[in-house]
Amino acid sequence: MKKEAFKDLYFRNNLMSEYDDAWKLLEELNGEFSDLDDFDEDVLDKAIKRLVESKRSTIENFVILMRYFKVAKRNDLYIHLTRYTGMLDVVDNIIKRIKNTVNEETYKDVIKGYVMPKLGMSPKELPGRIEDLMKRLDANLTDDLVKYVLTGNNHDVSEKSQLREKIEYEAAVDFKTYLKERHDRKVKELTECLTEGKVWFEQTITEDVIEHVKSNQEVLSAVLENDKLYITKIPYDTVSYLAATDEVTRKYMGCHCPFAREAIKEGNKLDERFCYCSAGFAKFPFEVILGQDLKIKTLETILGGSDICRFEIDLKGIDYKREKVAD
Repeated sequence: MKKEAFKDLYFRNNLMSEYDDAWKLLEELNGEFSDLDDFDEDVLDKAIKRLVESKRSTIENFVILMRYFKVAKRNDLYIHLTRYTGMLDVVDNIIKRIKNTVNEETYKDVIKGYVMPKLGMSPKELPGRIEDLMKRLDANLTDDLVKYVLTGNNHDVSEKSQLREKIEYEAAVDFKTYLKERHDRKVKELTECLTEGKVWFEQTITEDVIEHVKSNQEVLSAVLENDKLYITKIPYDTVSYLAATDEVTRKYMGCHCPFAREAIKEGNKLDERFCYCSAGFAKFPFEVILGQDLKIKTLETILGGSDICRFEIDLKGIDYKREKVAD
């Protein structure tokens, strides 16, 4: 185990008051399963299951594991942990949005008896929880309202995280120029991750990943045409997505949603309108940049049978920086 490196991380980040409890957890898992440095994804899943069974499947304990595997340079296991943490608060925020959208009676009808997903639960259980929620929404809300409640900022992305891009937009000569420059910045960011051997969010970066993003401005930015923004999501695991030799693996590696991925893998049906949750994530940065609520629709989704998730934001009637027309 990388005790000294782990302790140094806590020391450098002024976390020594938490160190003893953190190391105790790691030693326990190390002793119960195998050497922590020899964990693979299956063993890590068993360790997480044990935390769930002992009611210790907490955000704090997941953070401890993520810190350790980051220190140990086990990017594969760090990324695997994000497959669990990616569901944090999403359904909670959808439920809150329902409550703020409909009357009290309808809200109670939707949530009565609903069993919420919990951190650390088996990924195989997640699609069933979402399918149940979608049936409840259908029974009580119109199709437009179902899509509306799903397209909120359900991942709790901070507006502050988008302020730099808002400044870049305001400094650009027009929106099209901003989108091109945004894409260039993202490609540069990925290139730096490759050079420094860093994980980019939950992804390993290679030359092929950079080329995939570089070849399509819709990925990690957007394209503006006729008052409409077109956005294509970067695959969840772009390395595996590009290397996939069968359709199911390609779709599974393309999808970010922890609730949908297992359904894709097992060939189970899940209402593709749940991808409006992903659409909400895609439009949020542009709502901050433009300072306005935006409407979005899905054009292609992996749940709907495509290999990509692609969205359209209609900017008709929206105030944004247009290209200057020559006199």
